Amino acid sequence: MNRKIKISFDDSRCVEVDYKTKAGDVVKLVENDISDVLGLKINNEVKDFDYELVRDSKIEYIKYKTNRDGYLIYSRTLKMILYMALTSLYSNVDIEFIATINKDQYFVANNLELTENKLKEIKQKMLEIIAKDYPILKRTVPIEEATVLYTASNDADKLENIDNKLRSSVTMYFCDGMYNYFYGLLAPSTGYVREFDLISYKDGALLVLPDENMNVKKAITEDRLYETYIKYNNLNSILGIENVGNLNDKNLKNKMNEVIQVSEAIHQRNLVELVLDIEKRKNVKMILIAGPSSSGKTTFAQKLGVQLKLTGYNPITISMDNYFVERKDTPLGEDGKYNFECVEALDISLFNSQMRDLIAGKTVELPEFDFIEGTKRYNGKYLKLNSNDILVIEGIHALNPILTEFTPAENKYKIYIAPIATLNLDGYTKVSSTDTRFLRRMVRDYNTRGHSVERSFELWQNVVKGETKYIFPYVNTVDYIYNSSLLYEPSVMKTFAQPLLLQLDRNSIYYSDARRLYEFLNNFLPMETSNIPVDSIIREFIGNGCFLR
Repeated sequence: MNRKIKISFDDSRCVEVDYKTKAGDVVKLVENDISDVLGLKINNEVKDFDYELVRDSKIEYIKYKTNRDGYLIYSRTLKMILYMALTSLYSNVDIEFIATINKDQYFVANNLELTENKLKEIKQKMLEIIAKDYPILKRTVPIEEATVLYTASNDADKLENIDNKLRSSVTMYFCDGMYNYFYGLLAPSTGYVREFDLISYKDGALLVLPDENMNVKKAITEDRLYETYIKYNNLNSILGIENVGNLNDKNLKNKMNEVIQVSEAIHQRNLVELVLDIEKRKNVKMILIAGPSSSGKTTFAQKLGVQLKLTGYNPITISMDNYFVERKDTPLGEDGKYNFECVEALDISLFNSQMRDLIAGKTVELPEFDFIEGTKRYNGKYLKLNSNDILVIEGIHALNPILTEFTPAENKYKIYIAPIATLNLDGYTKVSSTDTRFLRRMVRDYNTRGHSVERSFELWQNVVKGETKYIFPYVNTVDYIYNSSLLYEPSVMKTFAQPLLLQLDRNSIYYSDARRLYEFLNNFLPMETSNIPVDSIIREFIGNGCFLR
């Protein structure tokens, strides 16, 4: 008699099935329509439909609109179909995904100009592949076999990506005679990803993904972000590091000190470039800095201050935290609690008028906010700007024009800072900037704020929501984008973050996220960190830095 196991679902349904029944068969047993179910979360781990159930389990559905995992699966699957369309239409063509611009994927094609007509052909071929609903089969392939496959197809880039010295096998996907390596899960078949668009952009094109309601809208392009990606892709070539394989190779050859030195030199060069641009504009009296959480704003602001002083400026820091409205006037969020993140939580009128007066050469009395009592106090802290004084203002709303609408444009210089990662995991996947920031924050908060890993994941969701609403809409309006990423950073986080990720209990709702990040770091060799300079941005998160918060 076959052994039976119990499978439960979110809606309290429960079925009994045979031991080693495939998860997809169970879902089909209880659902009439699974066309929007891209994958499954089984006991808080992301699995595909072919996963064999061997114990009592809980199954949750991964859908595009409800889950980041859904977005990633949908995006990867579209990339596979794009690859299939290109290789069936044109010979000796491959694609490289360069950047994520909003949620859309910017890519270029070698040996092919992506004209409007070409993109129409490619899109039509993709739609045909989707309509035929080809199954996408996952296989674990020994490195030796994968090497033979990619050697036969003369695919040097893929060979470099899989040759990372860290594993004996790779996960490959096969579909209608095509095969490729992807970092992460794909949908069960091509028919699952019906909504998308292809539009011409710069030297390539954008693979446009639908919104949460599965509607494909006009892509929102961000030229400044694009320029930053291109700039740093070019800088990567200085070190000959374009993918994880290149980085690990440097590590194996004991050349990471060179990587550290060049990476830090790039940061310093960009600081000098930034300050020279400020100086060139003559009339700048206010520097506004914003960026998402864990971008390295604290260290950046300190290093910027040093560089400003070397140029003859006297930087004066203004904290936006002192401009909160009275506690009783603080807006409430959807949960009925005070919403300190929204711009309306700040005394917009007071901030505007004081900044205008300072720029005009007037003396103002700066407030100090009493967070215990929830009120502003004036303690005789007066400020008047001298000729070489320059205001430095950092905060989540610093780029929002409503806060400085009384200040003339020529007096303002706006900076966006973020770790915009440019390292390839594979030909279709960049190191995620969002993941980079989370790992930084998790390590820092565990060591300095006593936060558990669970707590870091819990807080992160609201952090990202705030960034999406209050920071990202203004990126295209800035004067300078400062990329705080470091090529060697994943190798550092291998040491600091992986042990923390293992602390998360399997029953946690964040367990699959922790496993995904753990597996991501498995792609990298750990590195010695003693040679990292004390003024490096990464020191803000791993400790032993020279700048205090």
